[in-house]
Amino acid sequence: MADLLECLVQIRALGETPARLRRLAADAPQEAWRRRPGPQVWAPLEVLAHLVDAELFLASRLRLILSSERPTLEGWDQNALAARSNYLNWPLERTLARFCQLREANLELLATCDAADLARVGVHRTRGPVTVADLVAHALAHDTAHGGQIRTRLGLARPD
Repeated sequence: MADLLECLVQIRALGETPARLRRLAADAPQEAWRRRPGPQVWAPLEVLAHLVDAELFLASRLRLILSSERPTLEGWDQNALAARSNYLNWPLERTLARFCQLREANLELLATCDAADLARVGVHRTRGPVTVADLVAHALAHDTAHGGQIRTRLGLARPD
């Protein structure tokens, strides 16, 4: 029961990420979103675009696990995809809208899940068995880490 409750809390928290990102977009000047803090370090816009692609992979993995038995979940090379996609040229508003739309669709799907659905398993090529609940927890940790990166790189990090 605690695991189910924890997952439901995490799903709810996933729903808060779009508003956080919208606030960051409103609080920082456009040019700050494209500023790289160093060589080979993603600008805030690139981190946001990465979140879009990560949400696409989450969408695919959720749908595979919920619609088939123990599907194989492929990995992806985030740096290769970032280079190919040229994240730095993505328009900020469209990138944010894309993320929000994908997240909304994933949350709608997760809202249909019961405890048995959250326990369904896919097999990741490197991590091994992964449940829907595991994907939710990973997505929330990913949101938190990259949200912090964006905030810091925009110069909006709050002192402790």
